[in-house]
Amino acid sequence: MSVREDLLKLKIIPSKERGQNFLIDPAALAGIVEFSDVSESDSIVEIGAGLGALTNELKHFPDVTAIEIESRFCNELSSRFPSVKVVNANVLEVAFEEFGDQLVVFGNLPYSLSTDILFHVIGQAYCIKRAVFLLQREFAERIAARPGTREASVLTISCQLRARTTLGMIVPGSSFYPQAGVESRLVRLDFYRELPYRIEDEGWFHMLVRAAFSQRRRKMFNALLSTGLLTKDLLEKAFSAAGLDRNVRAEMLTIEEFAEFANQTLKLKS
Repeated sequence: MSVREDLLKLKIIPSKERGQNFLIDPAALAGIVEFSDVSESDSIVEIGAGLGALTNELKHFPDVTAIEIESRFCNELSSRFPSVKVVNANVLEVAFEEFGDQLVVFGNLPYSLSTDILFHVIGQAYCIKRAVFLLQREFAERIAARPGTREASVLTISCQLRARTTLGMIVPGSSFYPQAGVESRLVRLDFYRELPYRIEDEGWFHMLVRAAFSQRRRKMFNALLSTGLLTKDLLEKAFSAAGLDRNVRAEMLTIEEFAEFANQTLKLKS
């Protein structure tokens, strides 16, 4: 039975708002599993399993959990894949530690929810070994951009603080039903067990990074000053202590430089 026929049977119309484009390319589905380097000993969690195209590739592994918000899909998944644990839930309300402490997470994420889901996963990196996501190509490439270049963003810094990022294959819009209007791309995040950077206060670090990128066209000094997070005097001292040029823009800083700057501001504030 085709995806279209399955959807008709379940009386589900793919939602543009939810970004419901179902991956139907067998080569792409097999490629996702290969790219993940998943093994028999891994506990697997799939986000947004839908009709189970990727679940079908994963069902042979001994420990697989599929999270799906649509109850009609859940009933279908449970019927098709009796060995898979199906959880009817909003993934943003799920605590991943329930499923293990060295998880491999998969997901073909809708663009409208990609940022929220990604940050939810990063926030639980302590129990996740690796995540493999199929995302809109531009979004995936922003995650894997090199910090210190014009392509870098808050997303880049936040992801690469916690994980080593690797880009995978590009998937054309024709590989989906309904056909997607843009290309997608695989990205893999291998999470660090321990942070490779010295950061005194991670919450403060993220607050500064978001503030620094809040006005990309402005110099970082001026962008931060306009937020009111730090006084001009403290900013001047922190830039000097961290060895930063006052004319630098946020995208030109590496993670190490952001970490040092955040640590210096904390020291000066105390």
